Order: sequence, then C-alpha cells, then structure tokens
Amino acid sequence: MAEMKHMKKPDRQPKLPREPKSPGPRTHIGRDRAFKAALAKEYGVAEVPRPMQRRIQKTLDSLPDTLPVRHRPVLRTIRSMAAAAAVLAVTFAALLGINTTHPQLTEALPGLGSVFAAMNGSSTPGPMPTAEPTPRPEFQPVTVPNDGDFPGTLTIEDAWSDGRSLVLDMSLSAGDDLYSIYKQLGSWDGISLWASTMSTGEFDNDYEEETYSITVYSDSGVLQVENGYCPAFLPEGDGIFRTSWYIDLEDLEAGEELKVDINVPDVLSHVNDGGPTYTWNPEFHSTFSLPVTKSKNRAFSLQASDGSVTLSSINYAPSKVELDVNLPYLGLIEEIMPGNGELSGWPLGFYARLSCLGPDGEKFVYGTDLGSPKNLTDTEPALSDRVDLRYTFTAISELMDPRKLKGPLVLTLYEFPQPYEEGLGSGKVTAEFTIDLGSGKAYPSENYLSEGYEKDSAPKTTAERLSDASYDGLLLMPSDNSLETINMGGDPLAYVVISAPSEASGRELIVNCYLEDTVYRSLSFSLGGNYEDGSDSYYTGFRYLAGREYLETSVTIGYPAYVAETMGYVPFDRIEIADPATGKVIIPDLGTALVETREKLLGEKYKEITSASSDAESVP
Repeated sequence: MAEMKHMKKPDRQPKLPREPKSPGPRTHIGRDRAFKAALAKEYGVAEVPRPMQRRIQKTLDSLPDTLPVRHRPVLRTIRSMAAAAAVLAVTFAALLGINTTHPQLTEALPGLGSVFAAMNGSSTPGPMPTAEPTPRPEFQPVTVPNDGDFPGTLTIEDAWSDGRSLVLDMSLSAGDDLYSIYKQLGSWDGISLWASTMSTGEFDNDYEEETYSITVYSDSGVLQVENGYCPAFLPEGDGIFRTSWYIDLEDLEAGEELKVDINVPDVLSHVNDGGPTYTWNPEFHSTFSLPVTKSKNRAFSLQASDGSVTLSSINYAPSKVELDVNLPYLGLIEEIMPGNGELSGWPLGFYARLSCLGPDGEKFVYGTDLGSPKNLTDTEPALSDRVDLRYTFTAISELMDPRKLKGPLVLTLYEFPQPYEEGLGSGKVTAEFTIDLGSGKAYPSENYLSEGYEKDSAPKTTAERLSDASYDGLLLMPSDNSLETINMGGDPLAYVVISAPSEASGRELIVNCYLEDTVYRSLSFSLGGNYEDGSDSYYTGFRYLAGREYLETSVTIGYPAYVAETMGYVPFDRIEIADPATGKVIIPDLGTALVETREKLLGEKYKEITSASSDAESVP
C-alpha cells in the first residue's frame, strides 16, 4: 500500500477547445416564414422591402459563423459591439431609404419608430398599410319570381359590366305550354321567345310591341336608361331558352356599384316564320347589384401607319372597342356605285372590320354600324383631305362570352361594305393592322391574303377611278349594266347605258353587232338625245358623279328579224361602240369592257362575269 501512495500520477491530457456547433446555412431574410408572419401580424406588411432585405442580408452573410474564443472578454465585447454597430449602421442606412417610400413601416418599428416619426414630423405612428381588397365573389344566378301565367322560370345566369356595357346572360325554362308546342313541332328549333306582346294600332292593325324595361343606377346617382341589344331567347334543347342582352352605359369607373332593375311583364312566342303566336304575362321583376370590373380594359395612344392610313388610339373593353383612325377622303361610294341605298353616304375605303379569336381558336368578328360614317361633318371634305374617324365595335353575341376572346385584334379596312354578308368587305383592302393589347402596339399585317383579298398600293379618289375606267370619255357604270342585258340573245338584242360628262352632249356614236366578224346590226345614236323607232330607242338622263354632271344615255337595240329567221335568237359574238365620223373603235367589246370597268371601279374580279363573257364569245 505504501508503495502505491508514492506512485507517479499519469500526466493529465490538456483540454481541447470545443468545436462550435454549426449553425447551418443562414435563412434568407426574405424567406424566413416566422419573420414574415410576425411582420405581417405586427405591421400589416407581408414583405420587407427588397432594398432593405438585400442590405441586411449582405451584412449578415459577411459576418463569420463563429467568433474566435479567447480569454479576452474586453476585446470580445468590443468586437461584438463593432459587428452589431456595422449591422445597425447598414440597417439604419437602408431604413432611411425605405422611410421615403414606406414611412408607415419605419414609424412602426420598435425603438426606432419614434425616431423616424420625429424625422417625418409625425406625433404618432403613421397608418398601417391597407391590405389588398378581397376579390369580389362571382355573380350568383338570380331566379326571378313568376307572378303571372308563364309556364316557366326566368334566371339571370350571369351579369357583368366593364364600364362600357351591362351584359345580362339569361335563360327561360319551359313549362307545360311550351312542351305541348314542342310536341306539335317535334323540335325546339322552330320556337323563339321574345320579351314583347301583341298590340293593336289605331287602324286596328296588330303589331309586336317590346314591353320590357331595364333601369341601371350607378354610385353617382346617374340614371342609366336602357338602350341596347335585347334579342330573342333561342332554344338550347331540353326546354331551355337562352339569350344575352347588352345595355349601353356611360364610361363608368372601376369599382362602382350598379343597381339593376329588370322588368319583363310579357313573353311572346313565334313558332316558325309566319306560324302561330302565343303570349303570356309572367310579370317577371327583379332588382340586383353588381360591380363595374375593368380588369381587362385597355386604353392607349400610338402611331401605326399602313400606307396612307394611320391608327392613333385604342380604347378596349370586352364588350366594346373604340379605334381612332386618320385616312384620306377619297369620295363617296355612291359616286361609283349609285343606286345602292345601304351604301349611300359611306366614303370610299372607310369600311372597317375588327376580328380576333374565340376561346377555341375560331374567328370572331365584332359588330359595327353600317348606317353612316362616324365623325363626318355635314360639309363634305375635299378629295384627298385627311379625315379623323372613330370606329365603335361591339362584341355582341348570344353564343360568345366577350371576356373569353383572345389573341390580337385585327383591324381591316376595305373599299366597300358587303351588304349581304355580315362582317366581310368587298373590293380591295386599303389597310390592315394587328393590335397587341398586351404591349399596346400595332403594326401592318396581311391576314387579308388568306381570305382572297388584294391590297391597293395607292388608293385613288372616285374622280380618278372614273377617269381610269373610261373609254375615250365613255363609261359603263356597273350599277346600270350587266352582261345579261348587254348581249341577251333575244328581242330586244341589247340594252346598254352609256355615261359621259355633260359636255359630251351631242356626240354621235354607233353600235355594231358582230357574228363571225360580220356586222349584222348597227344603230346610230346621239349622247344627250332621245329617239324611238320600234324596238330601237335611246333616252338620256342626268346624274352627278364626283362633283361633275354626267349624261346617262340608255340604248335599246332590236334583234334583226332575218337573223332570227335563219339562225334563231343567239347572242352575238361581240358588240362594239365606234365613232361613225372617224371609224375609230372606242369599245371593242361591251361585255369585256364591263368586266374591266368593275375591276377598275370596284376592285372586283367576278369569276361568273368572266366565264359568262367567255361563254358569250364562244358562241359561233
């Protein structure tokens, strides 16, 4: 035991410094969920402004993960204070910048808030940032009570306003009466429902009278009176009838609350065209509210040119589009297409079509008014003057929700409207623009080529067209002539109208009719004169075209009897007009000249006219 007491103790191993626990990668201040939640709860701000984030994070990232452990508490304290001071200095510098744009945030900071409040001259912290408004719920369908005898229900499926229009998507469900009509017809297709009734006039005549009313009130108290497009309810199958009504509004502000009062006292049913009529008195009435939503509206100015036409501004809403265009005045369509009532008063080259794509990629064409040109004063401009026009297009469609239209807008200007084919123009194209609503830019395009149209590189005035289409001063106006009458192959043989400026009055001309290069019939006539002898005649009238007075001499030529007896009634190979004094042929073939005139005046190449002319010329 004694020996054990004096044994040497083993050497003690020196203590090694502890390895500091790794803190792991620092969380970016902008991604720290706990910090963001606390910030939002405390100050009503979901994010620290990015400049502040970057500066604080940069300072934090530049600090070492651990400070060396030394038994120098004073030095360690000084270094910690220096690091804290650096962070504070950078943070305060960042806050100075944030204070200029977000004073409500800096004034609400604990400790420093009072400092910034004093700097900003505020005795109390500024107001908290206002949170974004909660999105309004979608329109909930409204079932309108039936207080009358209609065997069905009216439902307002959707109602919305973009500030330019009020759109009501509605449905009527069928009852027993309509189902009995359906059984008689075997189909819903022949039934349509209208918000109207049959009335009797002062002369005991029956007529259809619209009896619905729609009244719209806005926040400002302005009463909007119904004025719009309210078509029939059309069958969709299984006893459901649908329609979309468009009510014109003033340009209202976003967020305004609209109060809508709708009253449909009567419903009338047409069964097929000319079929029986049924009437009911449902007394539908409802009042509901909806906000003005302009999230899809766009308005911007620009300068896009295609040839002589300039597009200067666009005001777009899903239900209505306004475009401002500057273009040259070329004269009125009626000066080269007289006698077309629907086209009277329209300037040449002013007819515009606006189109885009539907939700499934199909082409959608906006509606526009063909009644009269927009923004033209009562005083007719001089030819080639510049004219500013505002076109208004509507997206009225019972089958298409305008809010679902997509793709760029395509504005195409044609020389003439097409009266019998909605949405199409005729003649040549004068300009086309593709409009990108996202970027607010427009540029010339050539979509018209895929539809078979050509573009006139240098649009001409009506006076220039009349001059180009004349033959030594003589005109074959397409409105007065046709191939069927110029060489009809019967008795009379031909009917043709020759137009010329009034100063040509008294000019002598001769008509020669050819078969196999032989003249079988001739008739001399005088411009401005009148004459009649059996089947031969000519009469003269007057017309103003492009500011000049024109003669219109109508010539009728009788079929030669000996030709009919030997060869029958056949069209002649060609009919020419010549100057009897000089023998000069002015128009070698009236049929060919009419086709050429149509192309020069109207920009049209009719295949049926060309083929008819070829057929006439091929007759032996």
